[in-house]
Amino acid sequence: MSKCITYYVQTDRINQLVNNFGAKLEKLTFSDKLALRAILSYWLLHVQAIDFGEYSLIYASERLMHEYPKDCLATLREVIIYLEGISINEAEGLIEALTSQLRWDDNTTHSHINYLYLAAN
Repeated sequence: MSKCITYYVQTDRINQLVNNFGAKLEKLTFSDKLALRAILSYWLLHVQAIDFGEYSLIYASERLMHEYPKDCLATLREVIIYLEGISINEAEGLIEALTSQLRWDDNTTHSHINYLYLAAN
């Protein structure tokens, strides 16, 4: 069983995120969490290793999610808006929390993967 997001990272921005999406981001699907983790990692790569500076989380999400089913994007976009301007430490903590949830949560089902595959084809 994973811990609440704020166990890994707690700032005003993260508090606002969990107030709107749940202490463990329960309002996000498994796919949303996978996508969010990928977006945060992609953003960190650009900020820390490629661009060394300003790189928008919104831009990173648009670049990475162009094949994500359109009907699945609304919640994820809302999360990204909350997180725009996130610090590197906040992103790393959120990635750690998401990784723990994706790996250990008992309530996680993988049926969404089939949905995404069918929606893309």
